[in-house]
Amino acid sequence: MVPAVNWDTNWGYDDERGPRGNWWVSAVLAVAFYGLIVVAVLRMSAVAPPRGEREKPQEVTFRELVQPKPQPEPQVAAPPMPPAAAPVVPKRLKVRKVESAPPPKPLVAPKEMPKEAVPEADPSEDKGVAVVGDAAAGGDPAGLEGGVAGAQVAAPIALPEDAEPPVPLPSNRPPAYPQEARAEGRTGLVVLKVVIATDGSVREVELLRGGEPFASAAIAAVRGWKYKPAMYQGKPITVYRIIQIPFKLQA
Repeated sequence: MVPAVNWDTNWGYDDERGPRGNWWVSAVLAVAFYGLIVVAVLRMSAVAPPRGEREKPQEVTFRELVQPKPQPEPQVAAPPMPPAAAPVVPKRLKVRKVESAPPPKPLVAPKEMPKEAVPEADPSEDKGVAVVGDAAAGGDPAGLEGGVAGAQVAAPIALPEDAEPPVPLPSNRPPAYPQEARAEGRTGLVVLKVVIATDGSVREVELLRGGEPFASAAIAAVRGWKYKPAMYQGKPITVYRIIQIPFKLQA
């Protein structure tokens, strides 16, 4: 509010002497006073915001947050399997075809039985055939025990006079007499050709003469016989021997 001014107050006039000062001084003071009031009002209006703007509400917009869809992971193709390594075949490997052994000769019974008995062979007179040499001393090279594969076999030679023939061991059992032949009272003679190795075992058996059932009984027994091997120049040798086995019934 503008203060009231008492205009009745004496402003520098004296009734008796007239004005005390210049009148313009009063005018300047009045203008300055009112100017200060105007400036104060203008400042207050400038600092305070307009009423309309102060009461205007703020607008708030809500937006829904949309989650992005997860992208599918790219499928990674499995690496191709390496090809299987081919088997390594040595270049120098040589395959030798092994020939199968010839089938054993079947036992054939003689068509005619001898009328007279064959005399028993004398071991001192029948020297047989021997294989002499390193191959014979070490064993049979044809794959038998003590032999060397691929070794050359010495040719058979007649047994020298100073060679010792093989001797059968006392533990050798004679062949069993066939029951059916015993019941019928039959007799027979079996002649075998055998190979006696350096270890004294019988390696091969070949039927030279004899019929059934005596031949089978004789062969089965001779295969299990043992000998003291033949000796030549202090070394065992492999020899062929002829064995005669008579089947006779005691009275």
